[in-house]
Amino acid sequence: MSAVQPWMVVVGTLAGMAVGGALASAWWWSKLKRARRLIDRIESSRLLLNEQTTQARRQIERQQMELGELRMVAERLRRKAAQAAASGESVDGPESILPLEAGAPVSGPAPLAGFRPIEKPRAPAPTVASVDAALERQERARERAAEGGFARTEIQDDDGPHSRGFMPTQLDKPF
Repeated sequence: MSAVQPWMVVVGTLAGMAVGGALASAWWWSKLKRARRLIDRIESSRLLLNEQTTQARRQIERQQMELGELRMVAERLRRKAAQAAASGESVDGPESILPLEAGAPVSGPAPLAGFRPIEKPRAPAPTVASVDAALERQERARERAAEGGFARTEIQDDDGPHSRGFMPTQLDKPF
């Protein structure tokens, strides 16, 4: 047997580096591929949310315009009714919903006789049972957090059908 030649050491080293580089490249390629899929999923979710936000804003604008138009119609009807009551005419009929003439005076709303503003309903006073239940839920959440788990959100608590909170409309798949 002959001694190891220097060129064999160089060839062996180069071959080992090539194999190691290929293995490292394959390992990093799978990591990069998974990261790219996650980035694409997040980007598509962001675009969807932006589109939904834009649609919601357009819908709010349309509803605000409709509300403004309905307020104007209601004010015209109120003025027509006030004019008809002052002159003794009947307010019934299709002519009562026509817009005012251009020369008709425009004034602020007249005060209503016997008008009392509606009081805002007050929230019921908390009961001992409701306070105890809330404290117990809070204590359970602290225990779960101390155990290393996540505390449940309000929507996840089983308070009944009138539970308040945000319910997501789209859930991302685990990766």
